[in-house]
Amino acid sequence: MGRLFWKFFFAFWLAWLTAGIGVGTIFWLRETQRQAESANQPSGINVRHIASMVSVAANLLPRSGVAGLRDFIHALRQERFPPIYAVDDQNRELLGREVSPEILHQARTLYADGQYPDAIRMVSADDGRRYLLFVPSPENGFADNFRMAMPPNPPDLLGLASPGQWPPPGRESRRPPRNPPSPIAPLIAGSIASLVFSALLAWYFAKPIRNLRNAFQAVAQGRLDTRIGLGMGRRRDELSDLGRDFDHMAKQIGNLVGAQQHLLHDVSHELRSPLARIQAAIGLAQQQPEKLPATLERIERESQRISDLVGELLMLSRLEAGVDKRTFEAVNIADLLADIVEDVGFEAQRNGISLEYPGIGDIRGYCLPELLHRAVENVLRNAVQHCRRDGSVILAADIERNNARLRIRVEDMGPGVPDRDLAAIFQPFFRSGKPTKAQSTGLGLTIAQRAIEAHGGRIGAENREAGGLRVTIDIPFPSRQTS
Repeated sequence: MGRLFWKFFFAFWLAWLTAGIGVGTIFWLRETQRQAESANQPSGINVRHIASMVSVAANLLPRSGVAGLRDFIHALRQERFPPIYAVDDQNRELLGREVSPEILHQARTLYADGQYPDAIRMVSADDGRRYLLFVPSPENGFADNFRMAMPPNPPDLLGLASPGQWPPPGRESRRPPRNPPSPIAPLIAGSIASLVFSALLAWYFAKPIRNLRNAFQAVAQGRLDTRIGLGMGRRRDELSDLGRDFDHMAKQIGNLVGAQQHLLHDVSHELRSPLARIQAAIGLAQQQPEKLPATLERIERESQRISDLVGELLMLSRLEAGVDKRTFEAVNIADLLADIVEDVGFEAQRNGISLEYPGIGDIRGYCLPELLHRAVENVLRNAVQHCRRDGSVILAADIERNNARLRIRVEDMGPGVPDRDLAAIFQPFFRSGKPTKAQSTGLGLTIAQRAIEAHGGRIGAENREAGGLRVTIDIPFPSRQTS
């Protein structure tokens, strides 16, 4: 799994987390508001429950006396039950609590009228005093503006309700029923989070893709210097890798196009020179007919040069297009090298150059015979062309049995090549500050390099300590055909 997967993964879960936090916040705010509203609402106590509490207090007074009633009312007060008031004839409350005259008057009026006889009672104590017992509540006919603080879950000291339940069963509280949560809030929160993260994710991925699209259009219009690596910023994912690959591709295309243009320029220059000489020879033949044989010989020589150049260009084009590896054939390397030495030997002998070849054993392997022959021949002819007169050119070959690699060395006694130009001599029509030989097309070493690369090998050049150039060819040379 690539880095884009983890970015999608984290974006997906971040969106879900944001939506969850949003939904949770909405429900928390709603619950907080509901609890606040519930805390501000009065708790409804019905008449039957209040009457039960007053009855307990009235029954307790004759049995336990004033002290027992005082303890009972005090215990209810500590447990935050509705307050039970006990007021004697002198309007003194048993616990010394202050009772407003309006409430006390209303209680005595209700008792005198006989209303709520169970919830408002007059009881005589053992000390001869009479106590009016009542709980001021709207259910008992008291004014609605009298509010009492009720505990959310009072203990069931009177046995009126089940544990954890208030008000007791039998009559519902005034508190409105709790409505189920609406599904609209989660849908809205999830939709908003999805839209936001989808927009961010789309922008994050659309920007580099748009840059790539513009870069491809620029390259298609011929602007091969287009690069998008800097436009990717600090990204570290597959899209940034694609941007770097695009830059590499554009650079390679630019190099190839530049090389083709340079090659076309060099080819046109190489063709212009022999054509100009042919035209000059024709003009000379017209002006001096007596020199026609020499002129025709020169025209033939220049025509052959053009033919050789065209043949070399065709071979180079074939190598640039690639070689089918199924054409690998079994070859005897000793015979192949011997044929090359025999062909080049005539040219070396004509220039007064000694061609040394110690020979090699009977070694057979698989290669591309035509291309290997062409590569070694071009390197050997190049050495003969640049070797000084009366010098020698050495051809040596050996093979490693274990690694099945063939090494061929060609050494000459020429002027050598500056170190800075050792790699450039394999480029088409390269000139190292020296005039090209008349019989050279300027493509020999280039074709040799492409032929060796077609074998999966390498070719390199270095200057000899004693003077001259050494070219080394190293290619795989398996003894069996590989698929």
